[in-house]
Amino acid sequence: MKALFPTLFIAGLLSAPLSQADESLKPAAWVPLPAVGSSPETGFQYGAYVMRIFPQTTAGTPQNRLELLLQGTTNGQFQAYVWPNLYFDSGRLQVKGKLGGRYWPIGYFGQTNEAGDTADKYSDTAIEASITVNRKITPDLALGVKGFAEHHSLDDIDEDPSSTLLTDDGRTLVTGLFSGAGVNAIYDTRNNLDWPSQGQLVVASLDQFSELVGSESTFTLTRLRGAQYWSVSDDVIALSAEFQSASDDTPFTFLPRPNGGSTLRGANGNRWIDQLGLGAQAEYRMTLSPRWAVVGFADSYQVANDAGDLGLDQFHSSLGAGVRFGMTPDRFNIRFDLGWVDFEAIGFTITVGEAF
Repeated sequence: MKALFPTLFIAGLLSAPLSQADESLKPAAWVPLPAVGSSPETGFQYGAYVMRIFPQTTAGTPQNRLELLLQGTTNGQFQAYVWPNLYFDSGRLQVKGKLGGRYWPIGYFGQTNEAGDTADKYSDTAIEASITVNRKITPDLALGVKGFAEHHSLDDIDEDPSSTLLTDDGRTLVTGLFSGAGVNAIYDTRNNLDWPSQGQLVVASLDQFSELVGSESTFTLTRLRGAQYWSVSDDVIALSAEFQSASDDTPFTFLPRPNGGSTLRGANGNRWIDQLGLGAQAEYRMTLSPRWAVVGFADSYQVANDAGDLGLDQFHSSLGAGVRFGMTPDRFNIRFDLGWVDFEAIGFTITVGEAF
């Protein structure tokens, strides 16, 4: 789980200049941030985030990156992760990974698109590792394979002895190893990885967890996501949509849901989980200066047990606005978004990188 909420007062920490005087290759940069903020899921967060952007080796090749996060929250959650992202063969080969762990107490509201206010509390102590290798087949199309292993220990920590939501749903707090392999395809014509102003991105993935490689259970996760970007003078119009599905025997901790940070911004996404997830987003990004920008957005998301339960009247919504501050010449941004969720509650998220 990659959750990061740094503050906006880090201009003095930035090491990358806005201009690169007559240099054809992009220089290295450090991006150190205090990981401080808030979300409905975590409460107040505190910690540190550091990104190392390595010098560009070949013109047109993405820069290698290494991200590190150490964070705690006032809700008693803790996590530490490392994400390397490396490119080889002039950018045609990408190798990225994840290694880390977390202790994450959280609420289970049931498997539904219409959650109430009552949740069973459980904790998830997890260690996660994954590696993905993507190879470009054409300049715009890449195919990839990945392997992953996660060990989860789930415990019921609800202080209310009458809390039976997990039991009533027939859910068990499964402890053990969940491992498998996956494949993905990426079609990418964006002109920038961090702040695209034109182009398309389509990502399709299938992850297969299997008892044949030691997993506690066998289940399948699929995801299809697409985004389109148009430039309007110095501004950008961006649209995105995604569909997720999980097989019937998927543990509830792996089921599709909005995450509240990049989908259905400002919401506690754990309120809505089920076998299928469907979402769409629209955003207008207005550039104010080489560093500053503001956005207006509309997010929607719904979950369902099967395709027949999906409907236009089932979407949850988040309408809002945000502020961006660029930390590198390519506009790797700090992102602050404030969303009005279901026309009932206001929530916000502070993180790095765009929602899509």
